Amino acid sequence: MNQSTENKLSVLLAAGLIVLLTIFLTWGATTAAEEQTFRTITDLSGRQVRIPRTPKHIACLFGPSYEKVLALGARDRISMVANVSLPWNFVINPDLADIPALTHYGSPDVEELLKQSTDLVIYHPFAKQIERLEAAGLPVVVAYDGNQRMHTLDAFLEDWYDQIRFYGELLGGHAPDIAADYCTYADAKIRQVTDKTSRMPEKLRPRVFWFCGQVNGPIGTQTRHTTADWIVTAAGGTMLTHDDPSYFVSISTEELILWNPDIILVSTLPSITPILSDARLKGVTAVKNKQVYMTPQGQFYWSHFSTESFLCILHLATLFLPDQFPDLNLIRELIDYYARFYHYDLTQDQAEQILAHLPPGPEAGS
Repeated sequence: MNQSTENKLSVLLAAGLIVLLTIFLTWGATTAAEEQTFRTITDLSGRQVRIPRTPKHIACLFGPSYEKVLALGARDRISMVANVSLPWNFVINPDLADIPALTHYGSPDVEELLKQSTDLVIYHPFAKQIERLEAAGLPVVVAYDGNQRMHTLDAFLEDWYDQIRFYGELLGGHAPDIAADYCTYADAKIRQVTDKTSRMPEKLRPRVFWFCGQVNGPIGTQTRHTTADWIVTAAGGTMLTHDDPSYFVSISTEELILWNPDIILVSTLPSITPILSDARLKGVTAVKNKQVYMTPQGQFYWSHFSTESFLCILHLATLFLPDQFPDLNLIRELIDYYARFYHYDLTQDQAEQILAHLPPGPEAGS
C-alpha cells in the first residue's frame, strides 16, 4: 500500500470517527434533554407512567380531579374536564366555560384530547380505555386505588392526604408545597372535631342515612369504609349502611322506614322535597323532627372525595352535636378555605348559598 492510499484511509477513518462521535454526543444530549423533560412515576393503581416533568395540558377526566388541580394552583393548565360540572365551578373559574367537557366518562374522545395537545390524562382505572388512550400516545395516570378501602379513620385520613400529595407530585412546580400545606391545614381542622367525637360512645351518636349514591347514577347511598361513611364517623354519627360490604347500594322506602334514622342527609337528590312530601316517611324520626338536610356542594360533592370534604366533617358535626361545637363557624371556615386555596374571595351570602346547597345567586355571577 503506497503512502497516498494510507493517507486517504487515515482521512476516511478520522472522518468516520468524527461522524460516530457526533452521533453519540447528539444521542447523549437528546437523552439528557428527555430526562430533563420527562419523568416516570408510579400511579396509585401501581402502573408506571412516563409523564412530562411539568404537564402543561391536563385532562381531568376523573370527576374529583378537576378541583384538586384547581386547588393546587394549576387552573391554567386544565385542557379538558369530566362531565360533572357544578354551578359554583363557573363562579370560581369563569374560564371553565371555554374548556371542553368529556361527554361520557367511559368513552374519552381521543381526537379532542390530541387536538388540545393533552400531555397528561387523569382517569379512572378502566383498562380498555386506558389502553386506547395510551395507543394514541397519551400518558394516563390513575389517582386512586379503586380496590382499597381504609379500615380505620386515621388510615382513611392518611390515604386522603396521600392522594392530595400525589396530585402535587403529578403537577410539579409549586404544587407539592401547596399539597403539603393543604394536608396540614385540613388535618388541623378535622382534629378540632375528632378530638371530641373519637371518644363518643355509640349510644350518643345520631343514626344517619345519607342519599349520596353514584353521581349521575342510581339513587342510593355509600356504605362501609367509604368516603361518606368516614365523614359521618368523624363528625360523630353512625352511618346506617355501615355494615353493607358494597361501595354503593340502593335501598327501598320500606328499608328506610325500618331503619328509622335520626338524621337524613341529601346530596345527590335535587332537594329534600321528595323525602318531606312522601307520606310513607312521615313517621320516620328524622322527618318528624325536621332533621332532613341538604349537604353542601362547592367545587365537587362534599359526600365524595373532594378537597372540600374536610369542611363537610365540620359542617356535619354542627348538625349532629351542636352543643359540642358551639364555636364552629362554617361561614368563616368556607370563606377562609376559598381564599387560601382557590384564591377567590367569597362573600358571606355566597358562603351561605354553598352551605345551603344552593346555586349561585345574581351576586355570585356579577
